Amino acid sequence: MKPYYAHHTLSWLFILSLIASFVVLVVSLAMDLPQVIRISTFTFFISLNALFMTRQHLYYIRRTYLTYDAEHYLVLDTTSFDSFEWSIFNVIQIGILVLEFFQLLSFPIRDLLDAIHLSNRQGVMDDDDSDTANFIIGIITMFANLNSKFYVIQLWFLVAVIICILVVMSAIHLYNSWWPHKPFALYWVKYLLPLANLLYLPMLVMLIGSASCLSKIGTEDYKDASSGLLRCSDPMIIKPLYLAVTVVAYTTGYVILTAFVTSFDRIPIKGEIHYKSQGVAFLKNTSMLLSIDFLLVANSYKHIRSILSLIIVLSMVCFNISTQPCFVSQINYWRSFGFCSILWVALVVTMLTSETDALPRISPGGIASVLAVGVVVIFAVFVIVKRLNRDSSSNDESASEHQGLVDSSKRSDGVSNCDQMVQPAASASAYTDYVADLRIKNSIIQNV
Repeated sequence: MKPYYAHHTLSWLFILSLIASFVVLVVSLAMDLPQVIRISTFTFFISLNALFMTRQHLYYIRRTYLTYDAEHYLVLDTTSFDSFEWSIFNVIQIGILVLEFFQLLSFPIRDLLDAIHLSNRQGVMDDDDSDTANFIIGIITMFANLNSKFYVIQLWFLVAVIICILVVMSAIHLYNSWWPHKPFALYWVKYLLPLANLLYLPMLVMLIGSASCLSKIGTEDYKDASSGLLRCSDPMIIKPLYLAVTVVAYTTGYVILTAFVTSFDRIPIKGEIHYKSQGVAFLKNTSMLLSIDFLLVANSYKHIRSILSLIIVLSMVCFNISTQPCFVSQINYWRSFGFCSILWVALVVTMLTSETDALPRISPGGIASVLAVGVVVIFAVFVIVKRLNRDSSSNDESASEHQGLVDSSKRSDGVSNCDQMVQPAASASAYTDYVADLRIKNSIIQNV
């Protein structure tokens, strides 16, 4: 078996980084070192995400090529359908994809709003307008309101939900381990997958936002009005306790939710929107990388943050095009359009946030127009390419049908020619037999 040295080496590096960052985080919380707390928090989150991505990738390689039923998974990876049915289940899946698009789009938009808010001193945008925009984005994306006064209630409610999920999954696992002859049926997992995909980013982004806010207390970023992701600076909030609870809750929730949404593999049904678990794993993990990049990287490193976001979104575009994570080709095609739109917005935001002096002279309407025109152009390109592909495929089908008719006509002509050749041959043999019979009769008459 191939040793996969790269996967194991990276895994050990991420494990060591995870352990070291956790130890440094505990020590810095005890000594109240704000900058060290922030760096160690970011390192812990990014190491956990990278470690899980590496082990999952190794698992899918071994499962696809080295297991006894590898042919089953190879068939799953190559299966594709052209269309889908408009059933309730598929409509829910499309709705989740649309919501996921707005959730990922909200990260560069929030970064742009923060940049505009920082230039508020020069009268570009009022505080009320910025708060209203953040509130609308929170409603559309199902993300927790970043300036909510109910931070404590939100955090502890989410921790309770994660604990309940952990208890239920542990009970099912223990039951199936102790009584393997009567396992607990898991057919209901299919019906919970849409709900898990719907709440995946809102739950984990809430915890990342909490860690970001708590780790920013006492730093330069927290002094800016736009840097407080949550109102977590209340005197009743004990920073070490809440940050420790947030880190533990995120680790547990991330591992459970990611394993849940990426572990369901079954034979796809024609007309049903379903995804390959390997594709779900990569896109979910890169979505978390994008949220960690935007929420935990300091404003003083916003250029690095913008470049990392471009790299992450570009990797999502390339992966979606090359791997085709959905069994329905139309879903993959329009999902690529969504990722390209996010890439365009992230690129514009990167250019605008890097020009802090020119940003106050650009109106919000002008920025929105540039973003909208770019998305419309990308949509037009995708529509044109789709139509060209449809025309070329129809031409190929007609050409193949014409070629089939030509081949069949040639075969029929060949059969008729053979018949024409067989008929003279048959008549010649009959004539030879007739001549032989005449000779026999003549010889008999002469002897008589």
